[in-house]
Amino acid sequence: MIALLLKIGPWLAGLVGIVAGLFMRQQAKATKAEAAQEVAETKQEVADRNAAAAQKAAQATGERGNVENEIAAMPAADREQRLRDDWTRN
Repeated sequence: MIALLLKIGPWLAGLVGIVAGLFMRQQAKATKAEAAQEVAETKQEVADRNAAAAQKAAQATGERGNVENEIAAMPAADREQRLRDDWTRN
């Protein structure tokens, strides 16, 4: 029995090593895929935030233009009064 173990023991150890190596390789692939997914999600979140910020900036620019046009269309006395009403501290 011992003689048989001594003959096939190295082969069994090699086989166990190969199986363990394949398992570890698969685990590494899964970990790498998870990390890549997290990076992609983070990049998408940043892109979404940037798009929202750009949209808000465009909206603010449009609103500013509307206010400037409205004020420019007013007579001078009304402009002055509106600016005083809007910019006085309470």
